[in-house]
Amino acid sequence: MPYARFTALTLAVMGGLGALGISRPSSACTLASDGRFLSGVSGVMPLDGVIAGWVSCYTNCPEGAPKLLVKDKDTGEAVSGTQEEVADVAVGGAAAGERESLLAFRPAAPLVDGHTYQIALEGQDVSAGILEIYASATVDMDVGANPVRSLVSVQERWHGKTSCCTVDQLPGSCGPQENCVAEEMERYVTLFVIVSEGVNDGVSQYVQIVTFSSPDGEELGKKTVWNELPSHAYDVAATEYCYQITYRSLIDGTTVEKERTCVPHGDAGETAVFPADPTEIDVLIDECPSPPDGFEEAWCRARPAYCEVYPDRCADDDVSSCEDSGTGAGGSGGSGAGGGAATPDDPDGEHDSAGCSVSAGSAGSGASSGWTLPAIGLALSLVSRARRRRDRR
Repeated sequence: MPYARFTALTLAVMGGLGALGISRPSSACTLASDGRFLSGVSGVMPLDGVIAGWVSCYTNCPEGAPKLLVKDKDTGEAVSGTQEEVADVAVGGAAAGERESLLAFRPAAPLVDGHTYQIALEGQDVSAGILEIYASATVDMDVGANPVRSLVSVQERWHGKTSCCTVDQLPGSCGPQENCVAEEMERYVTLFVIVSEGVNDGVSQYVQIVTFSSPDGEELGKKTVWNELPSHAYDVAATEYCYQITYRSLIDGTTVEKERTCVPHGDAGETAVFPADPTEIDVLIDECPSPPDGFEEAWCRARPAYCEVYPDRCADDDVSSCEDSGTGAGGSGGSGAGGGAATPDDPDGEHDSAGCSVSAGSAGSGASSGWTLPAIGLALSLVSRARRRRDRR
């Protein structure tokens, strides 16, 4: 069911992001999609650190710079300080919508050890939620305190020409969604770099500049991120994939450069183009109010079971294409769109989300690194499925 699939994706992404120590608002996008809202803040931070927070906006985005409001939850007093916008940080995130800016708030005086601080955005609807951070004198500011980890993942996306339809989602989701299918799938490699595995390592006080390169040293791409999962996609598998991280302090601008690291492909799997699974096509197009072009026969086969569950959504169906068994493509394979040679869009997965995120967030305790990679692996597998649902060609 549409809502169940969306929820599964959301929970998996929540688990992966929770392992990274990222605090996010607890409201759904339907509560925070109008105007700016605070998408995330630094979790546990040093007493003389910088409060970092990113601001997102879906619609009706106002002009002018956003402003963070900080309050000591234990005393109720407002915290004074100065604010600046952090430049060069990558825009957009699968879980946070379109990011408008990353802000750094510098308190005028050190924070109080053990106190909780509430962070809000000036002018934001209170229903969007208030995020919190925790000040601690024990934060380890060594960027090597927790080792950087990586994940080589073979993912899938539609290959060639796609056919799409627009489906309405259940109440509480992010509105209409585009489902797309094609005759073929392509397996490709993505290297994910897991920079922060807990809220107590001080990494939230830095932005990370991640440079991806080939084994022979050729630079393939560079991303500057904050508390995100930087990644790079490779259409063709290689023996290994390399990256180098430079940390830039939000406190004083100093940089720390780490050694270049190469990760073997290992048993991640092969890259290839192969016929699409007709069962998966059926699962996607059964929500379509009319058949995607070239997939009439598959739609006629898949739609009846869906309509048994949601009969009110099928009242206006045009079933004329189902009445002539000789028309429509997608017979035994469940597909029929032409397999063109167009290059798949969005190789870095900038539009992988199946919708807007909904997650719980306050600072809390550090996550155990033992389940970080499994949680992220589950999230990535579901995100890969979501990529096939929304083709933005």
